Amino acid sequence: MAGFARLLANLVVMGGGVLSRAFVEAYKQALANGGQAAAGAAKGAVKNSGIAEMEARMILNVKPKATEAEIAEAHEKLMAMNDPAKGGSEYLQKKIIAARNALIAERSPPPPPPNSGAPGGDAKASP
Repeated sequence: MAGFARLLANLVVMGGGVLSRAFVEAYKQALANGGQAAAGAAKGAVKNSGIAEMEARMILNVKPKATEAEIAEAHEKLMAMNDPAKGGSEYLQKKIIAARNALIAERSPPPPPPNSGAPGGDAKASP
């Protein structure tokens, strides 16, 4: 029975050492990759205007398929409510402007594809 206890104690000590080394190595890798992962997540969540579409819709309180007129109306209403001259917040006005810009930019058509380099500036190459 004493031999079994000694064997079990050795297994626990050796296993603990292996486990702790693996933990330390994983922690080092997480530290090295942590900044890159956070930067990638931020890029995926934020549009060119610096604000996420969902956050912009929440700020302006508009539906996902809101028209430009609805976006403009919500923008004007919130800008008037948050006028610093009337005790409003300049910070909130900046957020409202960023939200409007993000939603308008999202609705704009994508840029045309680059020229293929065919003679005459035509995108199609002649057969």
